[in-house]
Amino acid sequence: MALIDNRKHRLILLPALYVAQGMPWGFMTIALISYLAERGIGDTQAGKLVGLALLPWTFKIVWAPLIDTVTIRSMGRRRSWIIGAEFLMAVSLLGFLTMGDLTGNLRLLGWMFFIHNCFASLQDVSTDALALDIVPPNERGRTNGLMWGSKMVGKAIGGAGLAIVIDAWGLTAAVFVQLAVLLLIMLFPLLMVEKPGDRRLPWSRPVGSDDSRQTTGENFRSFDKVVVDLLRSFSLRTTAVFLIFGVMHVAAQGIVEIVTKTLYTQQLKWSFVEVSQVAGLAVFVEMLGALGGGYLADRLGHRKVIATGLGGYGLLAIVFAIFPENWSTSWFAAGYLFLNPGILAFGIVGFFAMAMRLSWTKSAATMFTIYLTTANIGHVAGNWLVGPLRDEMGFSYEQTFLFAGLIAILPLLLLFLVKSKDVDLVRDT
Repeated sequence: MALIDNRKHRLILLPALYVAQGMPWGFMTIALISYLAERGIGDTQAGKLVGLALLPWTFKIVWAPLIDTVTIRSMGRRRSWIIGAEFLMAVSLLGFLTMGDLTGNLRLLGWMFFIHNCFASLQDVSTDALALDIVPPNERGRTNGLMWGSKMVGKAIGGAGLAIVIDAWGLTAAVFVQLAVLLLIMLFPLLMVEKPGDRRLPWSRPVGSDDSRQTTGENFRSFDKVVVDLLRSFSLRTTAVFLIFGVMHVAAQGIVEIVTKTLYTQQLKWSFVEVSQVAGLAVFVEMLGALGGGYLADRLGHRKVIATGLGGYGLLAIVFAIFPENWSTSWFAAGYLFLNPGILAFGIVGFFAMAMRLSWTKSAATMFTIYLTTANIGHVAGNWLVGPLRDEMGFSYEQTFLFAGLIAILPLLLLFLVKSKDVDLVRDT
C-alpha cells in the first residue's frame, strides 16, 4: 500500500529519515565538540567549526525550489530526491574514512562536515516536502512531534552512543557506524512508494496498480511559477512576520550549544564522555517535549506551544546564569543539560506545526522549507556569535547565558502579529 493511503507506513518512513538526519547533528554538536573541547579548543574555534558544519542547513532555501520544479515523476514527487540525497550522504562519509586522524586538521574536518550536511539538508527538505504531500492536516502536529522526536533519537545515537565508540575505538569507528546506520535507513524509501501507480525505480513496474494506471505528470515545473507563488505567499503580514520570527527564535540555541561544551569540559572539568552521555540521555526528555508539543499544538494552538517552549528555554538559561555558584554541583549542572533540550523541543515542534499551517499555494513545500531555513540561519548565527561575545566583547559565562535567555524570550512578542486566519481568508478566495 502507498504512503498516502497507509498511516502506519508514514509513521515508519518519516521518523526513520529523521533519525538519519539526527545522527550527524548529534555527533558534530555533542560528541565531537565535547571531545575537542576537552583537548583545549576555544569558544571561537568551536563556534566557527560548528557554524561551518551546519551552514548547509541554510541552503534549504535553494533546495526547496529545485525539488518543487524537478523530479522523476514516475517515482513520485519526492522519493528520487530522498534516495539520491541519502546515497550522497553515504559517499561523503566514505571520504571521512580516508582522512586518517580526523582532528589533525580542524579546517578540513569542518569542510568535510560541510559537504556531508549539504546532502543531509537536501534530504531534510525532501522529507519535509513528502510530509506535506502525504500527511493529512489533522495529523500534522502529532507527526511533526514524532519526526522531531525521531531526530532526537538519531541525535542521541550520534552524541551519547558515538561518544562511547570514540572513547573505545576512535573517531574513524564512529564515522563507520554512521555509514552503516545510514545505509540501513536508505532501504525504507527504496521499498515504499508515495501513491498508487508510482514505481520504486524508474524501470520497475508500478506499485499497487496495473500499467494502465501508472503515475503521469511533468518532471519539470516552471521556476517562474514557484517564484510567483512565493511572492503571493509572503505578501501577508502574518507570513512575513513569522518569517522574521523564524530567524530570531533559535539564535539562543546556537549560543548555548557551544558555551556549554567549553564550560563543562574546561571550567567544570567534566570529561567529553560525561558531557556527551548526559546530553545524549537528555534526548529522551527532548522526545517527550517534542511529542507533547506536537500533541498539544493540535489541541491548544500553535502559538501557545511556541511561547511556552521557547519562553521556558529562555527562562531556564537566565536561572542558570543567576546561580553560577551552583554550577559545580553535579545535580544542578546535569539538570540544566538534561532539561533545556526538552523545553526547547516543545516550542520548536509548535514552530514547525505553525509553519505548515501558514504554508499555502502550490509551492507550499518551498514556503515551509523557507521557514525552516530561517531557523537554521538563526541557529548558525548563534554559533558564530559565541566568538564575538566571549573573546571580543569579554562576556563571562554568566553574561553569555543571560544574553541567550533574553534573545530567546524577546522574539515571542512577534507572535501577537501572527494570525493563521489571515491565510485561511486568502486561501478560500
